[in-house]
Amino acid sequence: MAGIPRLSRLFATINCGSKKIFSGAVTNLSTPDRTRQLLTPLAAGYKTYLPWMPWPQTVPHAEPEVTPEQEKLIDNVTQTINNQLESKDTSRLFAVVQVTGKQFKITESDLIIIQGYWPPQPGDKLKLEKVLLVGGTDFTLVGRPILNRELASVDATVIEKTFSHTKTFFKMRKRKQYRRIHFRRMQHTIVRINSININRAIDKKPEVEGLDRIF
Repeated sequence: MAGIPRLSRLFATINCGSKKIFSGAVTNLSTPDRTRQLLTPLAAGYKTYLPWMPWPQTVPHAEPEVTPEQEKLIDNVTQTINNQLESKDTSRLFAVVQVTGKQFKITESDLIIIQGYWPPQPGDKLKLEKVLLVGGTDFTLVGRPILNRELASVDATVIEKTFSHTKTFFKMRKRKQYRRIHFRRMQHTIVRINSININRAIDKKPEVEGLDRIF
């Protein structure tokens, strides 16, 4: 019984020492300026930066200067591509399109399968406007992130709506008398790519700008 008071005095001493050790850190964090610095989010990224993280430095965006040689090279490449488009000597075009959140690399007469529910019915004519990239043998046009809908478009036709093969999903929990088996078939829509079109010269600006935005 004599050891209990000694233990109580020991714990009291440790408690007082810990208060002295951590009191400075607590008071520093509780100051208004320190709290505002810790909890102030960055407007651009909506993140909270802690003291040990480096504070982001805002660097002004500088456009690179184009030299006369580079301008001449750009004009030559643009003129070569426009000549191929005008004479329809672009070989077989390919493209990368986005449909239902997925990207497909396609060319003419290809068949692509859209998985899941998709409203178009067989026989519907479609125009795929989310074109990320169009290219041929000698050139490639890359969108940022997509090309102007007046510049490039893809024509397609829905030819069939069907279901995938039967997939088996089996769940079991050992020693729990739990077994479940499910059979599922996913909806598939088969689309044929009719043509890939580049509708105008690549350096021609539209008469009205701002109408190519896709919501």
